[in-house]
Amino acid sequence: MRRLMLFSLLCVPGLVAAQSDAADPANGERLFLDIGCYSCHGYNGTGRVPLSTETSGLLGSETAFLAYMRLRGEKAQLYPSREMPHYGTEVISDEALLDLYAYLVSLEDDPPALADIPVMQDLIDEAKADKRNDAANPE
Repeated sequence: MRRLMLFSLLCVPGLVAAQSDAADPANGERLFLDIGCYSCHGYNGTGRVPLSTETSGLLGSETAFLAYMRLRGEKAQLYPSREMPHYGTEVISDEALLDLYAYLVSLEDDPPALADIPVMQDLIDEAKADKRNDAANPE
């Protein structure tokens, strides 16, 4: 797969659109939700299949991202799977993919501290109270 992608990037002219400074991250966010990317990647890119510019070579450049999205066609679409679906030009334009890319690279994997999440803090406090009650009332 990697060889095919590299070959395509180097040898297939016109496969990938020119990089764009005019990409719209707000439209990319809308696409992320409309297409259903969040179902695997989570609402902030840290879901079951996390996205991160630090770990994903696909987000290292617009060119790699566009090539990957277009080359998903080698996956047998007649046989559905849980893998990343194919997004051909008939599904989403290169311009829209660049918007999606701009949104993805804007995401930050910077979760808040547990103390800053009220529901989590309530659970922690409740567990501590239960532990104190168990220690005070041994059976």
